[in-house]
Amino acid sequence: MNEQPHPPVYRPGDDAAMPAGDAWVGSALGGGGAGRPGGPDGDGGSDLLRGYAAALRKRRLLILGITAAALALALVLTLLSGRVYVARATFEVQREALRVLDRDEASVENDPASSEELFMQTQFALLKSRSLAEGLVRRLRLDTRPDFGIAEAMPAASGAGTIPPAALARLRFDAAVNKVMGLISAAPLGTSSVIELQAESDNPQLAAAIANGAVDEFTESSMQRRYAASNYARGFLARRLNEIKQRLEVSERQLVQYAEQQRILPLSDARVGVTGASGGGQSLDSASLGTLNQALSEARSARILAEANYRQAARGGVNAMPQAESNPELVALRGQLAQAQADYDQRLPTFKPTFPDMVALAARISRLRAQIGAADTQSVAGTRNAYTLARDQEVALQREVDGLKGTVLQLQNRSIQYTILQREVDTNRALYDALLQRYKEIGVSGGSGSNNVSVIDRARAPGAPARPILWLNLLLALVAGLGLGVAIALILEYLDDTFKQPDDVERKLHLPLLGMTPKLADGDTPVAALTERRSTLSESYQSIRTAIELSSANGVPQILCVTSSGISEGKSTTSLALAKSFADQDKRVLLVDSDLRKPTIHRMLGLPNTVGFSNVLAGEVPFASAVQHVASLGIDVIPCGPTPPNPALLLTTGLRARFADLRGAYDIVLVDGPPVIGLADAPLLCDAADGAVMVVEANVQRRNAVRAALRRLSRSRTNLLGVILTKFDPKKAGHGDAESYMTYYYKYGADRP
Repeated sequence: MNEQPHPPVYRPGDDAAMPAGDAWVGSALGGGGAGRPGGPDGDGGSDLLRGYAAALRKRRLLILGITAAALALALVLTLLSGRVYVARATFEVQREALRVLDRDEASVENDPASSEELFMQTQFALLKSRSLAEGLVRRLRLDTRPDFGIAEAMPAASGAGTIPPAALARLRFDAAVNKVMGLISAAPLGTSSVIELQAESDNPQLAAAIANGAVDEFTESSMQRRYAASNYARGFLARRLNEIKQRLEVSERQLVQYAEQQRILPLSDARVGVTGASGGGQSLDSASLGTLNQALSEARSARILAEANYRQAARGGVNAMPQAESNPELVALRGQLAQAQADYDQRLPTFKPTFPDMVALAARISRLRAQIGAADTQSVAGTRNAYTLARDQEVALQREVDGLKGTVLQLQNRSIQYTILQREVDTNRALYDALLQRYKEIGVSGGSGSNNVSVIDRARAPGAPARPILWLNLLLALVAGLGLGVAIALILEYLDDTFKQPDDVERKLHLPLLGMTPKLADGDTPVAALTERRSTLSESYQSIRTAIELSSANGVPQILCVTSSGISEGKSTTSLALAKSFADQDKRVLLVDSDLRKPTIHRMLGLPNTVGFSNVLAGEVPFASAVQHVASLGIDVIPCGPTPPNPALLLTTGLRARFADLRGAYDIVLVDGPPVIGLADAPLLCDAADGAVMVVEANVQRRNAVRAALRRLSRSRTNLLGVILTKFDPKKAGHGDAESYMTYYYKYGADRP
């Protein structure tokens, strides 16, 4: 039979060249495809969760050990730790600020720094302050109390006198203060202004004493701060009052001096600055000018009225004057004239004008008319005189007003400075009065003894310790132990780059998985397991054989080399098992042990190794003379033979020709090759063979080593069909029930006849 040509070479890591079609069908039959959990068509999220679960099952003993250690440690620490009692006291702190000035109230409300939250945080800082702790130590004498522990921890100075008593006392005091600061804590109750103070101690009575003492010390220190603030405010206001008083006296003195120099006399009050009138001072000239202006206005009105009466009288006589109706004499004359004229007119039709009575009546009418004319003339003259008098009076007043205007204008220029001085006096007096009022208020509030801290509940000695809580510590230890164990297990699983699962082969190597074989139990031999057709090992290799048959469109390579990256990975067992599996199909099968450095096949089968493959390669014997038949397995075997001094050199001479001689005699030639890493033998054998499979030991061989071996094979144009995962232990992989897991893969239908 002629040598078969090499099929397309698959190079590791080249996804584009990954076998498709029948090769992947073979991979599926080998246990790496669809239809099983974690296969290529499985859900990625489910695979990840299953991977985590498998890793945790695999390392469950580690997790349980860490958890048990954590529980034991928590139990020991809980039993060894001392009891801690917590006493609680509650008190209310009202937000109240001491206002020095009136404007302080608005500034407190508008300043973000004075918010309620910041105020409460300030109280917490005061409660944790060193000054409060020092006061508490002095109040309770904690530095000398035996139950507090400081006196025992720092005993009195020795007889050598290395530490002076004063220095030792100071050290005790500082140690007690530092300890107290660590024993006290405070927290608000909800969103209220009530604070809960907690004090810890190994003595319940001492815990209550520390809590109550801290509250009392805080109350007294708050009162002291208020007194100090009140005293400071009073001192500040006293200094300011003195300054303002001096400024007020100076401003009043300047105002009086200026008024005297400028001859300004305030008419509102002869005592300048006493009332602090806002209108300022008014001179006599200014007052006179105002009076004259008023008189001038009245005179001008009187002159206008008199002029109107005069002109009206001049045009229309007395009858045109409005006051004609109000003159009783004139009204009486006009009445008499009207009566006489009426009598005359009444008698005229009866008597003649020459009649004596008529003549007397006419004479009387003439006299009355003469009297009315004289009265009219007199009234017109009186109106003219009144107009002349009013005009003269207006002119005189206008002259006086004009004379005072210049004086008043000069006075107004001088009054500007007077007004400025008067305003300064008013300002200083208002400020002085306000400060004096605030000074009195602070004096009253500061001496009232009020405090913004009020105790609600005083601390009582606790009846039970707050710590340690055994069940809580054990629960926390359980959670911490489980968490730490799971974390360590996952980290170890992440760092472990061996092949633990069948899916790891395809995921890490990007090569088809032809199948996997179980790890034999202690005491079992591969030959014994292979002779039993229904054994798990036999079933697994039958599945692998089927995967190899379907891995290529040309069928099974006639010369198939089995190799591995390292030693003891199961390649010899795989070669022997595949040879028997192909022989079960009534094929002529030859198994060649080509591991010229560490042969194994002859020991597994109990065959002599005097003549073998090394003799055939050296040309010492034909291959037919080196063949040994194994009847129990139905195969022929060529053992390794004597180990040559230079196996690589021997393999480079005539290897293809020797394989060509075997093609015609056998249907399948299985070559048990040496490991790839560190040796040149395996690439030579794989290159001369029609195909090769890589054996990888589960949970032992690392990914980088296998990849390095695959890179070496890729350089020799090896037709790599896939990978066989050997010595797979489902329990180590975290699958729990190994028997059911392997049955799922390889024993389906095993009970059928």
